[in-house]
Amino acid sequence: MKIIFFILLGIIYLFLANAIELAIIKQLFFFIGLALVSIGIIRYIKERYVESQKYAQMKEASEEEIKAIPHTQCLLSEDALKGLLLNEHTNMLIFAQREELEEELKIIEIPFSKIYEVAMMEDEMFILRTKNYLMSGSLLGEGEDLAEEEEDEEDDTVSQLSLKFVVDHLSEPILEYIFMDQGEHPIARDEEEYEEAMELCEKWFQKISVIIKRHELERVPIRHWQ
Repeated sequence: MKIIFFILLGIIYLFLANAIELAIIKQLFFFIGLALVSIGIIRYIKERYVESQKYAQMKEASEEEIKAIPHTQCLLSEDALKGLLLNEHTNMLIFAQREELEEELKIIEIPFSKIYEVAMMEDEMFILRTKNYLMSGSLLGEGEDLAEEEEDEEDDTVSQLSLKFVVDHLSEPILEYIFMDQGEHPIARDEEEYEEAMELCEKWFQKISVIIKRHELERVPIRHWQ
């Protein structure tokens, strides 16, 4: 509010300086107006700098907190609000997330054996999916596949790219990690940002798919013996 006050008051003085014909008062009002506007601008720049420094420090702290979680593989979002981690020593998939940098970090640990399905989603349409053979249906639903959608539409832009997980976690049975979110400004599939996000998403989809199928193979001998 003080910044706005200084700038508005300075503008008023500048207008008055332009309206007054007496040279001495005209110059006085002009310099007062210029000084007030300058003070307002300097205070604005200073506040933005302090805020940016604070944000950078909080972001770095968030990154360090997520990386401090024991893991063998780690994926961090650009805003440092979310992390997707694998701990192959404890056989755990770990989701670390917070809504804002000021909030406490929420950690969800899922045993590899409790991951039932993973799906690669593009604007809420299925690209690929892998699921445990014990599941006949899907908690993610039987939505339209991307290939079917492309037959009907010529739009070659994407807003969101993510992985969705079905896990044995009663409070949050469906978890999601977003690799790209453009909101209301989708980008073309041939843009570098989309290609990089897709490459990363595919790698993690393959990792989780291997984990799911590995667990299936481990259960096969037990199932036959039973």
